[in-house]
Amino acid sequence: MIQTKDVLRLTGLSADQLREWASRRGLLKADIPASGPGSVALYSWQTVLTLRLAVAMRKTFNMELAANRALLEGLRDRLAATSFPSLIGCTAACFPDGECTILRPGEHPAADRDALMLRLDPHLEVLAAAFAPHEEMRQLPLFAAMKIK
Repeated sequence: MIQTKDVLRLTGLSADQLREWASRRGLLKADIPASGPGSVALYSWQTVLTLRLAVAMRKTFNMELAANRALLEGLRDRLAATSFPSLIGCTAACFPDGECTILRPGEHPAADRDALMLRLDPHLEVLAAAFAPHEEMRQLPLFAAMKIK
């Protein structure tokens, strides 16, 4: 989980925009809301990825996000059921009814359905660096190092 200041940096949203999207409009709420003065909201990688995709929908496609709240919720729910590494090379397909699916490389949505296709790799690369464990946490000193002959 990461704090609001990191979400702002990763999504390009301003503090006012994030507050508007998360609180007032209720598009994508924090995974752990701030519990009062002095506490911070916390966001999972799934929520941050969904926020990044929402920014792309807004900027690239000029989509009205409030009208697509179900789509954003469906996307976050779908991401919650998927591991981060399994998303590499995948595309999110979002349908007008709010359903979202993750397409593996080479897969395509049904030919009789229109879908908004969002490549995940550019967003995953940014998040991988942000959510990576700190250098000192990468290898926990559980066992003493031994020389192997």
